[in-house]
Amino acid sequence: NPRLSEADHILRAIAEDMGQGGTFRVTNVGVFFGPEGQEVADPYFEGRGPSRVGCTHCGGCMVGCRHNGKNTLPKNYLYFAEKGGAEIRPETHVRDIRPLPPGQPDGARYEVIYHSSTAWFRRPSLRVRARSIVLGAGVLGTLNLLFQCRDVNISLPHISSRLGENVRTNSESLMGSTSRDDSKDYSKGIAITSMFHADAVTCIEPVRYPDGSSFIRLLTMPMIEGHDKLRIRMARIVWKILCHPLDFVASYVAPGWARRTTILLVMQTEDNKMQVRLGRGLLTLFRRGLLAEADKEHTVHAQIPVAHDATLAFAERTNGMPGELSSEGLFNTPATAHILGGCPFGETAADGVIGSDFQVHNYPGLFVLDGSVVPANPGVNPSLTIAALAEYALSQVPSKSWDICSEDEAVGADGILPGSGS
Repeated sequence: NPRLSEADHILRAIAEDMGQGGTFRVTNVGVFFGPEGQEVADPYFEGRGPSRVGCTHCGGCMVGCRHNGKNTLPKNYLYFAEKGGAEIRPETHVRDIRPLPPGQPDGARYEVIYHSSTAWFRRPSLRVRARSIVLGAGVLGTLNLLFQCRDVNISLPHISSRLGENVRTNSESLMGSTSRDDSKDYSKGIAITSMFHADAVTCIEPVRYPDGSSFIRLLTMPMIEGHDKLRIRMARIVWKILCHPLDFVASYVAPGWARRTTILLVMQTEDNKMQVRLGRGLLTLFRRGLLAEADKEHTVHAQIPVAHDATLAFAERTNGMPGELSSEGLFNTPATAHILGGCPFGETAADGVIGSDFQVHNYPGLFVLDGSVVPANPGVNPSLTIAALAEYALSQVPSKSWDICSEDEAVGADGILPGSGS
């Protein structure tokens, strides 16, 4: 990131006040910082990739870059996959993966059943056959599909009983401050511009959304402290609103919230653990879905004292109103932007879901390559870790020729399909 914003200068001052000024640094990000707003030929792949536009620092990285400056998958991995002959089928939802009897004439080992995820009316399911499959639907998508195949469809009944174990987060807390001063625009810059280490286990980053993206404030509330019972926390929130009605209106009613707000993403390397299973409950609207059960010995804490300290310091320096997620402050329930794990490694199916080659035990050619294979909490944004693990896994697979086929035919010697996602 070549440009520091007002929020970054404030964050550096807070780091210095905490005695951690030496840990402050700008972020390394997947954004093209060429001539601002100008389109240029591919700067990354010796001209073989698509053209790019220099970042305009509009703050829209999180909600979707509209200026062709962010390095998203359609500009690298998927772009070159299509150039290499792969067929991308977007807006689809995989319902089932079924093993085929051995000795298929086309060499296929699995049949994938899917349907459109955006059609107005449910259409007949589509099918494709493949020798090998890679699941990369993120933790929630991959776990949901594997649970469905094991426990509901009974198509992959020998998936390890360890499925859904060792699910982790970045032990994070999402706080923020909304400035009363409308003269400064905190939405300008890339989504995450800098970071510092508040202590040996805590990393703090400023996060922004583009001007006009204020809907997220419906998930927030005025910041309170303490672990009181729910009714006491509710009373404290109501009291704070009654004592500062203009602040409440400025934060939750008046326009320009994204322009005046800085989110503080606080992440820790403290270990946490939970188990995810398939079930029904209030959070799934009583439909079948994923439910999480916390590990009492490795609990994710909803409130992090150093996060509150940093947020109060930020609010004081910006004439701001400190806030937090309602789930954390009101319900004392932690939230995460980075869910990880659920498909642990193991030498056998009794030990884990996948082996060291990232293949699901008992199902050769079925790979898992996304955040669900991350075995620990890195305490910082995990996207590069996930990409590195995926590249390592596929570096172990010998290169083979591709044979692109139509519906109901084999995808090829090693066709790769998406998991239960888009």
